[in-house]
Amino acid sequence: MIDFFKFDILITPYVIGFVYFFGAIVLPFGIFYIFKKYELSLNLTKYRIYLLGAFLMCELCWRILCEFFMVYFKLLER
Repeated sequence: MIDFFKFDILITPYVIGFVYFFGAIVLPFGIFYIFKKYELSLNLTKYRIYLLGAFLMCELCWRILCEFFMVYFKLLER
């Protein structure tokens, strides 16, 4: 416990893991909301393709961002 108060143990890598899973669940709902809000005038097939593409790109970018922070904090531990 004393290591926690002396900042010898970093808790951020554990928090980032939680944030990643939370964001991976919330992102699809946010993407769907944005697509519904702007009601793009696309036929159903194009709508689904764009929705899937947006979902995959957001999930990939979210994963890369979280991995960047994990690597950053792993470097700080060394």
